[in-house]
Amino acid sequence: MPPTSVERPEQLASTGGHQIACCGGPAHDSRQASVLVLLAAYNGASWIRQQIESILAQESIEVQVVVRDDGSTDSTLEAINSLRAGPKVALSRQPVHTGSAAQNFLALICEHNADGFEFVALADQDDTWHSNKLHRAVSVLAQSGCVGYSSATVAAWPDGRTTLLRQSDRTTCGDFLFEGAGQGCTFVLSAAFYRELRRFLMHHRILTESLHYHDWAIYAIARARDRRWAFDASPSMIYRQHGGNDTGARTSARGAAKRWRLIREGWYKSQLITIAKLCAAAAPSNHTVAAWQAILVQPGGWRRRLYAARFCLRCGRRRLSDRMLLVVVCLLGWI
Repeated sequence: MPPTSVERPEQLASTGGHQIACCGGPAHDSRQASVLVLLAAYNGASWIRQQIESILAQESIEVQVVVRDDGSTDSTLEAINSLRAGPKVALSRQPVHTGSAAQNFLALICEHNADGFEFVALADQDDTWHSNKLHRAVSVLAQSGCVGYSSATVAAWPDGRTTLLRQSDRTTCGDFLFEGAGQGCTFVLSAAFYRELRRFLMHHRILTESLHYHDWAIYAIARARDRRWAFDASPSMIYRQHGGNDTGARTSARGAAKRWRLIREGWYKSQLITIAKLCAAAAPSNHTVAAWQAILVQPGGWRRRLYAARFCLRCGRRRLSDRMLLVVVCLLGWI
């Protein structure tokens, strides 16, 4: 089964004393880069002002923030309006809640074409960005030839605990079929790829109706089309942990327990099917995607379980320990 995606980034770009897994490309001065920041909001009054302030405080970057409020019932709108004195914050208010952060982000993407911008970043409502987040990200993208960027984060709890969350950069030929590239709130995309992504999503909205993780889909579409992605081991933001997190940090007992339950109940399998369909539509000639789709539609039984386990061992998630867990899950018949 020939790999159709980047196996291992070819060089390490050094920025600020840290190494970033990415691919080679020409240097570029990013000090005046323009970035459109898409922020999905819903009942985030407790945090959204601090988050927007941290975005507006980005160093050496021209920033425009577009907030899509997804029918908030708290004082989120008041918090946003208090920051709209200047032209750098725009608000799109939707009276009806879409039902999830993913659908809110997908609507944001379809509604904004990013004309006039060089890069597009995604933002959650409850984080706090480091002041050099965007400058670092666009520098990496401009120098590497990658179309997407994600970074480590510092998860922070109300009791003062913190932990560094990093994503493995050891890509396989099919890791994108099983996982995303880390927290979507760290994502920065080249404008050219964003427009390509937007066109695809607008023409395939029906395939995204059951999608729970928009960020996983973005990474999967990029990799299925053989585009390169940069993983930054340096944290770019504070990833706030609270009772309203969609999933939460994987290092937390709550997050781990939720993930295991979702796998056991078949929810993860349903998402695998959705991602595979998206990738097949985005890259119909990708042999890895086609092979995985063929396994997913096979009838149940030990033969299918063994095929799925073998595929996951060879082409699954980036960490070997995660691939071994997937093998167990396949043998149990949960995928």
